[in-house]
Amino acid sequence: MRSNGGVPKDQRILLAAEEVFSKSGYEKSTLDKIIALAAVGKGTVYKYFGSKEGLFYKLVNDKNIAFVERLKHAIAAHDNLRDKLLAYFTEMIKFYRTYPVLWQIICFEMVGFRHGCIVNINNGAEEIVPLYNNVITEETKKRVLRYHRILMSEYSLIHNLLKENVDKGVLKKDNVDFSAISLFFGVVMCVFNPIEYTRRQTNEEMASNIIDWFLHGSLVRAEISDK
Repeated sequence: MRSNGGVPKDQRILLAAEEVFSKSGYEKSTLDKIIALAAVGKGTVYKYFGSKEGLFYKLVNDKNIAFVERLKHAIAAHDNLRDKLLAYFTEMIKFYRTYPVLWQIICFEMVGFRHGCIVNINNGAEEIVPLYNNVITEETKKRVLRYHRILMSEYSLIHNLLKENVDKGVLKKDNVDFSAISLFFGVVMCVFNPIEYTRRQTNEEMASNIIDWFLHGSLVRAEISDK
């Protein structure tokens, strides 16, 4: 990225941050690299974003807000379940392929295991659960939760869609939480760790194959045994 004096400083910083984080991940990215690329002073970064983490959060949260709106529109634009799923996952795969490193940072660096905890949802309430009898600071809880909420804003749309169709009798009565989380994060991992087969596919082709598997399964012939 070439710095552009005509672009507002906060936007120059965000553009530089996207380039640096996308190349280096979160831990190896430094404010010095971002500052040099944006051609601003360190004080300007602190003025607008407060810290490296504040800058990263602003970057990904802004992208996520627009992304979630596109997901909502994709679902609303269709009438039947398969078309809704196809539109949702085509948009999702496109987005995750566009920003793979940024969203891997969210999944693997900012949420969960790296901080020695996971987030459980009990009756709609978020609960931080330590993994090793360790003490989780309030600052860590705050950080983990706000990135968790980014992912949940995407995930909740597919969860609600599946629940709605279970309630309608379109899908069999099953554990919606398990189905939704398996489907959503299964697609995420397919994008993050592509095999040659999926790497060659368009966004829509990949989404269509996943949905056909989810709706119709892979079983060709049932094996029946009395043993």
